[in-house]
Amino acid sequence: MSDEINELKARIARLEAERAVQSTFNEYLYNLDIGYTEGIMDVFTEDAHLEVVNFPPGTMKNLDFRGRDEIRPLYADHSAHEPHLSGGHHACNIAINVALDCSKAELSAYFMTSGGRPSIGGGMYQGTFRDDGDKWRMTEYRIMSNWGWSAGSDAKSNTDSLPASVAQRDGRPPVYDRQGS
Repeated sequence: MSDEINELKARIARLEAERAVQSTFNEYLYNLDIGYTEGIMDVFTEDAHLEVVNFPPGTMKNLDFRGRDEIRPLYADHSAHEPHLSGGHHACNIAINVALDCSKAELSAYFMTSGGRPSIGGGMYQGTFRDDGDKWRMTEYRIMSNWGWSAGSDAKSNTDSLPASVAQRDGRPPVYDRQGS
């Protein structure tokens, strides 16, 4: 019976870790789309490594950042305006694999960007996460922009973005609570 209980505890720990990684990934997307730079920074470990492949999209230039201080300027323009509900990043086919010992987790997801500009694009996110004490955070993250199209000069928006203040939690996602409260 003791082995079964230990196996069950290990399975529950992996499921909780998977849920926490999903929550951190959602925090990243919500904060990115609304314009909360500090929220974006909070999903990275202090020593995180970020690679951005083919950015700006179509240039075939790659960016490489190490640590939050180097990463922050990439996202700084997201808070240069009043937070608003732009909804520009959509993730799907999200796969999370937590190591048996819960020492790390790997994430892979496809993304599509839209909104704000007359263009659409997409690619893939890949990341490694670790338990950083208070939450699971990204230690390695790669963003690969590998397709996109721009609309003609006559393209126009049908509506303006709403301010984040009209949404619950100012548009931030509900956050995974490790204590279950």
